[in-house]
Formats: sequence, C-alpha cells, structure tokens
Amino acid sequence: MTIPQAPRPIVGDDVDVACGSHIPVETLLDCDSLPVRRTEDGVLVLTAYQGSGEPLRGWFPGERVEYRQADRSAVQELITSVRAAETADAMANGFTRRHPDFAAASGIRAWQKAAGCAVALAIVAALLAGYGVVLVCAAAVLFSGSLLFRVLLAALCGGWVDHGADTGPADDGELPDYTVLVPAYQEARVIGDTVRWLATLDYPAEKLEILVLLERRDEATIRAVRAVDPPPHIRIVLLPPGKPQTKPRSCNLGLMLARGELLVIFDAEDRPERDQLRKVARQFADRGDGLACVQARLNYYNRDRNWLTRMFSQEYAFWFDLMLGGLARLRLPVPLGGTSNHLRTRVLREVGGWDAWNVTEDADLGMRIAAHGYTTEIADSTTWEECPARVPGWIKQRTRWLKGYLLTLLVHTRNPRAALRRFGASGMVSLLVLVGGTPLIAMLWPLLFVVGFLPAAPVRLDGVSVDLVGVAAVAMWGSTAVMTLCIMAAARRRGRGWALAVFIPVYWLLHAYAGWRGLVQLIRAPYAWEKTTHGT
Repeated sequence: MTIPQAPRPIVGDDVDVACGSHIPVETLLDCDSLPVRRTEDGVLVLTAYQGSGEPLRGWFPGERVEYRQADRSAVQELITSVRAAETADAMANGFTRRHPDFAAASGIRAWQKAAGCAVALAIVAALLAGYGVVLVCAAAVLFSGSLLFRVLLAALCGGWVDHGADTGPADDGELPDYTVLVPAYQEARVIGDTVRWLATLDYPAEKLEILVLLERRDEATIRAVRAVDPPPHIRIVLLPPGKPQTKPRSCNLGLMLARGELLVIFDAEDRPERDQLRKVARQFADRGDGLACVQARLNYYNRDRNWLTRMFSQEYAFWFDLMLGGLARLRLPVPLGGTSNHLRTRVLREVGGWDAWNVTEDADLGMRIAAHGYTTEIADSTTWEECPARVPGWIKQRTRWLKGYLLTLLVHTRNPRAALRRFGASGMVSLLVLVGGTPLIAMLWPLLFVVGFLPAAPVRLDGVSVDLVGVAAVAMWGSTAVMTLCIMAAARRRGRGWALAVFIPVYWLLHAYAGWRGLVQLIRAPYAWEKTTHGT
C-alpha cells in the first residue's frame, strides 16, 4: 500500500479527538496511527505504520479510510498529547487492569493483614510471658539462615557467567533493533552527560532508538537534553501528567512506543560500557526464547568519594558479581536491579510491563518473569552509576528498596497455592528468603548488639548444659563473619579496598534504620516514592 505524505505537518489543533475516541490509545500507539478527522466520504488517518494491511480499518466498518504518511515520532507525540488523559491512565493503571493478581494497587489481602497482626501480638505475648529467649533463638535462625542462603548462592556462582556458544550476530546487519529507555525527573545536573555518553554506544544508529522520558513540566531537564543537541536516534518523549509520578509509570509509556526487539532501561546518571548492547544481543541470540532478561552488573563511578560510597560499592560487588550469578545459574527468580536490565520486548509486553504502583518495580518484574516460566541471566558487562554519597539520601533510597521488597513479597504471596504453582518449591524459597529475607535481616540486625547483654539461658540437652542465648549470638555473629568474608572476596575481585568490609556491622546499622522506616511506610504510605538525588 502506497500512502501519500501529509502536505503539511498536522498539529494537535488539526485533530478531531471525537473521530477516534472509540479506539483505545494502546491500539493507536501499537499501530502508530491516529484518526485526524472525518471527511465527506470517510475518515482521514495519519500513520507511520510499517506492517502489512491497513491500520485501524476495522474500527471504521463500512467507511472509506484515507491515509496520510508522517514521521513515526510525530505521530506518537500527537497521540500522547491529544489523548493525554487516557495515555496517563494506561501508564498508571493499565497493568492493574490487565494483571490484578500481580498488581500492588490491588492491595494487601485480609489474611495477610491478619497474619501480620497475629505475629505482632504473638511477639508481645511471648515477651510478657517471659519467652524472650525463644524469640531471640527464632530471630537468630531467620537471620542466619537468610545470610547463609546468600553465601550458598555466591559459592555456587563463583563468578560464573554463562555466555553459551559464540553464535550471535556476526555483523551489524544481523543485529536486532534495540530500544533504550532513559526515565528522568529533575535530573538537569546529570542528564546532559548521560545523553552524550549514550550517543557513543557501539551499536548501529539505524537499529537503535533512545527515548528520554521526561515530565512535561520538568523544564530544566528538558532544556539540559536539548542543549546537548542529540542525534536523530535520541529523542525526547514528553509524558502526560498523572499519578503516581514514578519511574515505572514513565517506562510504561516507553514500552508502548518501543519498536526494538530488545529493550533496556538506563537511569539518568548511568554510564554503560559502550559495547554492552552488542554483548547482550549476542547473549540473547545464543539462547532460545526462554531467556527473557539479561541483567548487566552495576558499579559506582563515585565509589571512592567517602566511606559510605565505598561500603555501598562493596555491597554491590557481592550482589551483582556473586549472588545474582548464583540465582541465574540455578534458574531461580532474580530480583532485577533498577537499571541495565535488558529484556525481550515481546516477553515484557506479555508479562504486563511495569507496575507503576510498586516502588521496586525491578524486583517485581524479575519475579513475574520467573512466574511466567522465563529465565534471567547476568551479562559480562558493567554499567557505572552514581551512589548516594550522603546518609540522608542513602536512607531514602534504601527505605524505598526495602519497603518495595516487602510489598513485592506480599503481592506474590497473596495466593500461596497459586504462588507455589508459579514458582515451584525452589523458586518459593528464593522469593521468601531473598525478597522477604532482605528487609527481615536488616530489621533484625540490631538484635546482635542486644544479645550480648542478655542473661544466659541454659538448658540441658542429653545431660549437657547449653546456653541458648550464647548459641543465638554465635549463630548470628558467625553467619555475619562468613558473609563479610564473601563481601571481601567480591570486592577483591573488583580490585577495590576489600579490607573495608570489616565495617559491615556498622554499615548494616544504616540498613536496620532504613528497614524499620520502610516497614512504617509500608503501613502508612505503601506507594510513596522517595526520589534519589543525583549530581551531588
């Protein structure tokens, strides 16, 4: 079908919104087409559609449809502007409507609230009845077990990255189309440098689209991007206003616009290795369709700024170089990092995209990928980002993460029987011990400093007197020591100040504060998003 070019650019004032109001905005974006107005004998449709057939014809039965060709970005911008309210609703609530069982906005089940209250009452009753030692022992088991599970994953990984056979695309012509999403809000200080960096990625420009997702009212960030004068394959996408104003909400619009077979998210301050997209494209090509996601490793370019950034960098070394590798090797659910997760666009749409109301949309997406039977692997490539260098910013970021892990756990265990079917026994262990255990061990950590002041609680076992409080202290400190050694090993692999890991007990006190703060927020403001400030 040959479609004539529009004689002049069509703008929002030219569009009769009522003409296509019966067509869902997702359908319009899917086929890059927009009904402009009714003509004497039919409908005029502006389109950038590249597939076979005539887009939207089925929505106008018995009418003549006349087409005008336009630039794809112009059509998409027209759709999102003239249908702004509907677009904003699809970004925020489309996932909840399509997948209510996986949606955070569906709320916490009554039985989960009752179970939480029952646990709290049981703890108070046990303390009043003088069974504090039993609680200490139970906490020691949970704490030590969760830490040792991480140690086991790290040992099974041993730095392993499975690349498969070297059968990926041999030249540029065989590479798949790639979409890069860069959600940014109030990032004028860093976004310009990031856009310059992304413009130098080692990937054919004709197969690459980079969408910088910006709020319409964030004028400073918009100006900072335009000041860089980005190349044509990097374009600004202005988001319609709406709640919640979160990163996953922005990414949902990016997914609706994406044309790439593969898709990746980079944060506003990220510096991915320039050949990362090529490496990951090869990794996807080496696998079957069962591979849905490849997570790049993360590190910090400001890691030497102060003690806090050095400790955070060591934590990331263990998490991304060892522990996630163990999960991937065992084909267990992987809680994704918030950036540099490369996905098959088809699968991402199949599992619903992102949940705009979940404050750890990355971990939630990793769980849903596993629940749908797909796998995640780790890439032999690093993305450099900026670590919060001040304690208040670190606390806000970690509060959101730990609150989000608790929320994700509650979402995926609403129906325990269905969850067991989706994840299997081993996947459920990963969900409970890793996603649920991460905030749990953070909140239990101060108990280590309390155990030493508790009186002995001797019991006789087979004629031998055993101090239960002492055993609990040894278990918690022992597992902490083993975990510290693993963090040291991971930091040493990266060639950075591994000896600083001896301060893990102090660093984890910050985790404890963030964990309890996250629990309070989960009760009072489960969907509140505390933004991380960059460029400080």
